[in-house]
Amino acid sequence: MPRAVLAHVLGQHLHPATKGGPDTYEAAVVLLALVNIDPIGYKPLIDACAQYLVGKQYGNGSWDYSDRTAGDTSMTQYALLALWEAENAGIIVPASLWDKAAAWYLSVQTGAGSWNYHRDGQWPETLSMTGAGVGSLMICQRQLARHRKGQDLINPLMTPITIDGVPAESRYKVQTSNAEISAGVAKGMGWLVSHFQVNTDALMGQSPYYALYGLERLAALDDKKALEGVRWYDRGLEFVMSTQKATGAWHAQHEDLPNTCWAILFSTRATVKEMKAIEIRKLGGARSLVGERLPSDMSNVEIVKGQVVARPMGGAIEDMLKVLEDPKNMKFESALFGLVARYQAEGPKFLRPLKDRFRKLLNDREPTNRQIAVWALGRTADLDVTPILIKALLDDDDQVVMEARIGLEVLSRKVEGFGPPDKATPEQKLEAAKRWQTWFNSVKPPDLDAPDDILPAGAGAAPAPAAGAKVPSR
Repeated sequence: MPRAVLAHVLGQHLHPATKGGPDTYEAAVVLLALVNIDPIGYKPLIDACAQYLVGKQYGNGSWDYSDRTAGDTSMTQYALLALWEAENAGIIVPASLWDKAAAWYLSVQTGAGSWNYHRDGQWPETLSMTGAGVGSLMICQRQLARHRKGQDLINPLMTPITIDGVPAESRYKVQTSNAEISAGVAKGMGWLVSHFQVNTDALMGQSPYYALYGLERLAALDDKKALEGVRWYDRGLEFVMSTQKATGAWHAQHEDLPNTCWAILFSTRATVKEMKAIEIRKLGGARSLVGERLPSDMSNVEIVKGQVVARPMGGAIEDMLKVLEDPKNMKFESALFGLVARYQAEGPKFLRPLKDRFRKLLNDREPTNRQIAVWALGRTADLDVTPILIKALLDDDDQVVMEARIGLEVLSRKVEGFGPPDKATPEQKLEAAKRWQTWFNSVKPPDLDAPDDILPAGAGAAPAPAAGAKVPSR
């Protein structure tokens, strides 16, 4: 971890090197770096950055320089991007923050659908700022969705569930309607499509690379693919490749370093990869493991984000494992949530001493036990469990195979992965296992006590896909 990043987070508090507005950018960038390096190990520091950003939001829903209060379209975009990453990494962000930010973006959008840098100034509408507006509205819409769902499920005739006299979950009533946000997104997309260009003209904004990165983000978030008709990526990539300097950098306003970062983020379609990484982090937190199961012991439940779940078992891990070895035990779900809760609180270090126990559990006849074993081994962050996970890709149970694949993706940090797809055929499983074996053999340290031939005799190995190569869809 670069010291330059950690130097700004002392203890549990952020101490930015800048003040007066740039500190918001700084906090956002530090948070983004921490999330993408180690969202579990750096969770307290991520939370420190997130709380700093939450505290900087103005009452109108925006972020801005300290000598201004009207709101800065660009700065607000970066604060929301960072907090989106933080919430997806398990940090609690107030629902009101997304609500107020969405309302502010709608309030400063023109009737034509565009945005400028500062609505209270003589700034022109640009592709970069309109991309910031549309992308930010999409993020707010996604983060508010579960709060809207919670509202819809409330029956006014029902008495709220309480645990020990405390409401099980507080409900936030979203003020900005989903229809309003969707209309703002649609108008913004329409303006972008009708004005799209790729060059250095003022319509692009202060930096064409900043604008392209913003467009890449909203295109990744847009399920309707509204920009596809203007070939935004192909035309943008041609521009990026044609304007790279001999030094390898890209130049525009704000100097080489940020422009080079934006050019690379656009070219690699970073938001698409990050959305896959977010999904892997959620799965790594055991969403796939606990699924939507309803606890069998309804006398020991609690409400978490609108769902009825078993109350996590406390106490010794040995007691949890004894229960988990019997899926028919009435306390099974409680022990499962207890295992997951301990992992989320303590990280891989909690699971590592239990590797041998989980290795034995992987040989159990019960698929649920094998799934738990694979989940746990995949989150130890130890490379020596890789052969076990690769072998588990050949399991007869689809859930075990899926959990093994996710474990390999979490362990390797390869968001694309090498498969196999869901409900894979035996041939697809074997092909994916070969590719994972080839990858493992290429990164395995010489002193690691692990076999070179992981798969059954005669299976051979396959060449690992080139970077960016596609694997069968899931």
